[in-house]
Amino acid sequence: MVLGSASDGRVALVASVPFVLVIAPSVPAKTLAEFIAYAKANPGKLNFGAAIGTPPHLIGELFKVVTGTDIVFVPYKGAAAAVADLLGGQIQVGMTSKAVLLPLIQEGRLRAVAVTSDERWPELPDVPTVRESGFEGMPGYLWLGLLAPAHTPAAVIDKLNAAVNAGLKSPEVQASMAKLRLETKGMTPQEFAAKLADEARLWAAAVKESGVTSD
Repeated sequence: MVLGSASDGRVALVASVPFVLVIAPSVPAKTLAEFIAYAKANPGKLNFGAAIGTPPHLIGELFKVVTGTDIVFVPYKGAAAAVADLLGGQIQVGMTSKAVLLPLIQEGRLRAVAVTSDERWPELPDVPTVRESGFEGMPGYLWLGLLAPAHTPAAVIDKLNAAVNAGLKSPEVQASMAKLRLETKGMTPQEFAAKLADEARLWAAAVKESGVTSD
């Protein structure tokens, strides 16, 4: 059953942003399994950094729950500061977008142990997905989409959807998306509405399981 409808204001998916779990080279682990084993053997000795309440923070907290690891969360005002401290050795674990971390991984300054996307990244073919590693129910993307006011006529929604999907196929937009490491996929308004409903349930479950609050 498809959830939602065009009149709900869901227009189109524009792009999605996958994340990658990285560790500092000082951590003696090459794979996700080795990292989890090391974290369990050293409770409270590894630090994880992210901006409070952001997707990387929530996924990181959920990761700790599902893996049974005791990793200390260090709050930051933004991803840039967290990455700087990760590179500087003040923290040992991080997670953020492909655009931010892929160059650092390719330079050997950080080690990738898992990606959150549905499939492995072409740039990192040897790095498994979180799902491949045996962990289900973890959100994998930050979604960017176009919404219209509720009760917008279906004909208008359909016209906007067609325009967005056509624009996403243009070489110029594709080049810009690739530069930003964003993934694109055309969806109908109904498919986009169903995706948003699924994502809302998944993120709500992640917040509940991780225990993250707004305080």
